[in-house]
Amino acid sequence: MTGPGSRAAADAASTGDPALVADYLARSGQPFLLLSALPARRVRLRFTGPFAGAQVVWNCEFIALQRDDQPCFIEVGEPTVQGVPLAVGLPLPSIDQAAVLKMMVMIRNYKRLQRGRHEFGRSVG
Repeated sequence: MTGPGSRAAADAASTGDPALVADYLARSGQPFLLLSALPARRVRLRFTGPFAGAQVVWNCEFIALQRDDQPCFIEVGEPTVQGVPLAVGLPLPSIDQAAVLKMMVMIRNYKRLQRGRHEFGRSVG
């Protein structure tokens, strides 16, 4: 990363401090920090949101499921210094910005989300 905001972007890409990530996102005007290119079948990103009564940094891998036999899932890992690992698999042909924004709303509104893997349906081909 280069340029005047590169240090702030690098810090936001590696910290588990939700205040630092939220501040970077607010200053940059971005709703999330994208760590891989869009559109794609797998996307890495970081965003903030509530979990277990506190604000956290979600260190997320978002996966477009494309096989009929794959269940949709949300998997929440143990917190690390870089945030809370999150994997989300939904039945999509590919992931674009609109899909990321919808997934973020889903995660932020899921009031009883707990650690572990949660499967909830089947992918549609």
